[in-house]
Amino acid sequence: MTIPDPPEDLVSRPRLLTTLDDGAEQAMVFVGAPAGYGKTVLLADWASRRRGAVAWVSADAEDDDRLFWSAVLAAFSGCAGIPAENPVRSLAVPAEPGADLAFLATIADGVEALPEPVLLVVDGAQEITDPGTWRGLQTLLRHQPSGLRLVISSRREPPLPLVRARVAGRLLEVGVNRLRFSPEEAGTLVGTTGPGIPSHQVDLLVARTGGWPAGLRLAAASAARHGNLADFFAGRDRAVLDYLTDEVLAPLTVPQRDLLRAISICDEVPAGLAAALSDRPDAEAMLRELGEPAGQVVHSGGTPARHRLPPLLRTYLRAELLRRAPERTRSLHAAAARWFAEHDLPAPALLHSVRSGNTTRVGELLRRHAVALYLGGEHNVLRLALAVLGDRRSVSSPLLALVSAALQLERGEPSSAESQLSCADVAWPAEPTAELTVLRQLVRSRLAQVDRGPAQAARAAEQIDGQLAADTELGGLATLHRIGTLTARRDRGSAREALARVADAAESANHHFLATQCLVTLSGLAGSDGDYRVMDTLARRVQARHAAHDPHRSLEGAQVSVQLAFGALLRGDAAECVEHAKQIARMLGDAPARAARNLGLLAETLRGAAEFELGGWHSGLRRMRRARTRLGTGRSFSTEHAAWCAMLEHRAALRLGAADQARETFRWAQPIIAGSGELLLMRARTQLRLGRQGAASSVLRSLSEEDAPMLLPWAGIEASLIGVRAALAAGARERAVRSLDDALRTAEPGDVRYPFVFAPSDVITFLTARLGKLGAGERFACQVLAQRRELRTPPLPAPLTERERNVLRLLPTQRSIDEIAEDLTVSPNTVKTHVRGIYAKLDVRSRRDAVATALRRGLLDTEVGDFTG
Repeated sequence: MTIPDPPEDLVSRPRLLTTLDDGAEQAMVFVGAPAGYGKTVLLADWASRRRGAVAWVSADAEDDDRLFWSAVLAAFSGCAGIPAENPVRSLAVPAEPGADLAFLATIADGVEALPEPVLLVVDGAQEITDPGTWRGLQTLLRHQPSGLRLVISSRREPPLPLVRARVAGRLLEVGVNRLRFSPEEAGTLVGTTGPGIPSHQVDLLVARTGGWPAGLRLAAASAARHGNLADFFAGRDRAVLDYLTDEVLAPLTVPQRDLLRAISICDEVPAGLAAALSDRPDAEAMLRELGEPAGQVVHSGGTPARHRLPPLLRTYLRAELLRRAPERTRSLHAAAARWFAEHDLPAPALLHSVRSGNTTRVGELLRRHAVALYLGGEHNVLRLALAVLGDRRSVSSPLLALVSAALQLERGEPSSAESQLSCADVAWPAEPTAELTVLRQLVRSRLAQVDRGPAQAARAAEQIDGQLAADTELGGLATLHRIGTLTARRDRGSAREALARVADAAESANHHFLATQCLVTLSGLAGSDGDYRVMDTLARRVQARHAAHDPHRSLEGAQVSVQLAFGALLRGDAAECVEHAKQIARMLGDAPARAARNLGLLAETLRGAAEFELGGWHSGLRRMRRARTRLGTGRSFSTEHAAWCAMLEHRAALRLGAADQARETFRWAQPIIAGSGELLLMRARTQLRLGRQGAASSVLRSLSEEDAPMLLPWAGIEASLIGVRAALAAGARERAVRSLDDALRTAEPGDVRYPFVFAPSDVITFLTARLGKLGAGERFACQVLAQRRELRTPPLPAPLTERERNVLRLLPTQRSIDEIAEDLTVSPNTVKTHVRGIYAKLDVRSRRDAVATALRRGLLDTEVGDFTG
């Protein structure tokens, strides 16, 4: 009869507390969910904030009708919101209170007279078994006293008039879906339980537990015991199994538990499969009963219904079944494989054939469906099936060898793919089918894309027989490969139209992999055309698809993450850019393909640029330099990507005063993007940095006069803002106004905020002064300025001069001032002047502190060794 104390690691949930507050005027609140969803903790947290207006009763299985109502009156007596003279404080409990209308009417009259309503919380109502108790509560609700709000928490729906209350709008329901922890709440919870769960695993943990609060706590405890989540995810943690057995399974009947074990072998159970697995004609009815909203041991949806066990329960039931009855497990998988094959569902049929160990059926299904499954994105199932067959049986079939090669390429493994391609050539039939011929052409084309560079990729795509492919399932994929020749001719409009048609046809045929590949390419083309909003929208669609079909290593996933990182940077969201860039390394793993290497280095450049804007100036600049030098000077990557890298690094280097790195970046880019507008733009930046405003303006004018097209549409915005700075420095205010208007007009359609959000202070001052006079650009300018204010990054430090950098590099050595002067062929007084400048700019007072600060900021290589002078 007291409000329970909150746990020490309470994660308060404001969104649910607000929901309860908003619903406190309803006659009844029902918080319904299975065990472990935090019903009691939530209500206790809520009730503790409303002390004086809450009467709390925790139901007990031992309570009869009289004990329950005695507890209710005692809770009322302890409630400060009920005056001492109120009759409920002195009311005697009759022998059968639930049937005593006078007794119940007295309670109703007593609470009706209260100045403020009181909450009667009945926690754990599933324990109430006496019918008289429920009759009494029903009678009390019928009186509808204005001074009482009934709050029920239960693992199943109580025998109360919920339907009538719903229709009348007098019921607030908080069910399973609301009680699930969000990733943010889960992160807070695991963060309070100590080490063991890295932050990047929180989303996976939420997916595996379905946001079940008890599951998250069990995971945290498992990680604390074992140091990681391996046992928890694999269904091996005994404490988790005991909890599930005692709290989730124990209330169920033996037939219900047996049914759940049988269907646990499937991630999803279509209508009809449960009966085939359990030999129970009433299986569907049992699953519907187990899926009732309050209990919801099974999640059901769709027409016809499809059933799913909660992920954590399914994992542990499956693991326990395999431990205790391995033969039954295999026979259940075999039965599931037959059922799925009969219903023309090859992917789950193949998966369950693999798990049943029936290699004969695996081979048959692969020969019939491998190409369709590849196009459909069922790559993990194909990999499992090919692994079960083993190398000898796989490579003896040219079809399976080619499918295996295609799968290896999607993981960025060209050497393994070439080996499989050679096996297909050895086993090549005298009269190959059209499908087999086209598949080999496509594998060779993909190999060139992944590991041979743009020129060879274009030649390989042209070798694909489009006419032969048109009569096979591979026609759309052949078109996708050949579209590369259109983009090479810069015919982007035709390419985008053709891709859209292929994507629509792929969606209709359930070829999810092909459709996703089309979206990736369309996203890239949109970015190249400056349609950055479209690029971001398409990339997010691909990201959702990728997570569903192949969340592990994938060139496709890395490619779309690069697009998302680039889009985030252009929107001025540097923090999101960093997060996407970090994911790319996990997606690529140690893939050796040239495409994987280039994507990884592009991601490093974007991450370095974002870190620079977030205040990690030196570390970000060093990261960009490392990526560029590893890219090299060849043509194994596109000129567009080279322009990305050069523009971002050159901009950062000049802003930090690293003129030597800026020159190095320009020289690297010059032969790769020769004739581009970006080279002229970098020249204009340099001239402006040197204080030569007239020269900068002259270079900018040549951008429009010379045949120097921009490779990056957003670079035109940067050019306009450089024009603003040059005009301001020259006192040409009208020219500055025109350049600013051009920049805003170009940036707004694509939501390109990066050049503004991270612009130098003179541009921001001028933009602010122009507010109210910007016309159509006013709204966008306000958004940019608001975003800039939210960043709160420290101002750029005064850059070191080249001479100061040269002196700084020698400070970690044991050389004296005179020796440093001799090394640099300058006077000791000049060295002393540079050292004073270094100390002032680094805000230090000693040589030792200067070296330490320079190392921390990335101004010195970490290999300089210990400094002891």
